[in-house]
Amino acid sequence: MSAAKYEFKSKVLEKKPCLISMEVEVASSQAENELENVYNSIQKGAKIAGFRAGKVPMDMVKKNYSDLAKEKLIESLVQKTVFNALEQEKFVPITMPVITNIDYDFGKDLKYSFKAECQPEVAAKDYKEIKINKEIHKITDEKINAELETVRDRNASLVVSEDGVVKKDSFAIVSYEGFMDGKAVEKIKAKEFMIDLSAPNTLQGFKDGLVNAKKGETKDIEIEYPADYLNKELAGKKVMFKTTIEEVKNKKLPELNDDLAKDLGLENLEDLKKRIKDSLEAEETRRQNSEVERQIVDHLLNKNKFDVPESVVLNQKNYLIKRMSDYMKSQGANEEFIKKQVEASEAKYAEEAEKNVRLAYILNSVTAQEKLEVTKEDLDAEKQKMIDANPKRKEDVENYFKENLENISSSLKEEKIFKFLTDNAKITEKTK
Repeated sequence: MSAAKYEFKSKVLEKKPCLISMEVEVASSQAENELENVYNSIQKGAKIAGFRAGKVPMDMVKKNYSDLAKEKLIESLVQKTVFNALEQEKFVPITMPVITNIDYDFGKDLKYSFKAECQPEVAAKDYKEIKINKEIHKITDEKINAELETVRDRNASLVVSEDGVVKKDSFAIVSYEGFMDGKAVEKIKAKEFMIDLSAPNTLQGFKDGLVNAKKGETKDIEIEYPADYLNKELAGKKVMFKTTIEEVKNKKLPELNDDLAKDLGLENLEDLKKRIKDSLEAEETRRQNSEVERQIVDHLLNKNKFDVPESVVLNQKNYLIKRMSDYMKSQGANEEFIKKQVEASEAKYAEEAEKNVRLAYILNSVTAQEKLEVTKEDLDAEKQKMIDANPKRKEDVENYFKENLENISSSLKEEKIFKFLTDNAKITEKTK
């Protein structure tokens, strides 16, 4: 029996831009007619001792399969009425309706309630002539020289300390054993372990205990681990480290000359400076573009307020939380720590998810209004750009495009949208 033949009553309990809540009532006569169909379907597969499958008498089927019949009847009637009820309200759902409050017994009317969500009707506004303050940070000689010092630091060598004294920026090679409450802890033991005292992740207590110590000296260094330390066995505990300084090394920076540049595969020092300047300028351009994009996004979200489907926001929030959890796992965090971080960050991710979803609807509206679709020419140009950058891997690029066409199209579409928004913005530049 088709859904169109079922008569029912329905009423709207609540209606919002993206949500509708309805109540549906199916008359007992309709339910009785469908019940016969349900029992006939059950009879075909019914198995009762003494009868062949499909040959069980109907009275025994009704006696033994009444609960199953009731379940299937409700399921069938809901399926054949819920979308008709939505159609009457001209409501197009984006997910399966959520059925609640089912009330039915044999011989009675079926009543149930449901909630459904739809896409919001979005017509983005105020997306042209957005006022942007763009700060331009000049690439000065000071910045280039600071980066040159970073390059020197990265290419430094370690040399044995002449005086053997540990300093705040030394590399101390130590052997140690850990003791907790006077008892040796087997897991806290190392032989000739190198510690970079200038590294930010080196425990402060250990740094303080090593500074001014000398090669060959043995020191007892007590450390109280933070209460939120990742290793829960040590969190909040005091550990005494019996530490022997085996060797002390210091950084020796290379001379800033042509030899350093040649070691890095460049022609000379001037070539190295040019490479650094180009890199800093490219990074500055990325920073400027990112800041302009941030201001555009903030403006669009501020000027376009509307409801978005809760289910879509929930999916986005779960995605953000999973991404955070996966990252923390990759950094060695345990499940308990991750769970606490998720609980503490849930409200933040809920807010971020709502903004992400709303922004997506806004950008899609801008795309539709301005006809900014990605064309075949756009895709071909992007593919050729990748081939030009990887001339010996043309086949790999072709396969990559086939496998990731949707993601590439989405990325190009976003680039095109933000280029349009930027080109149509009112940008005030200020050099710092």
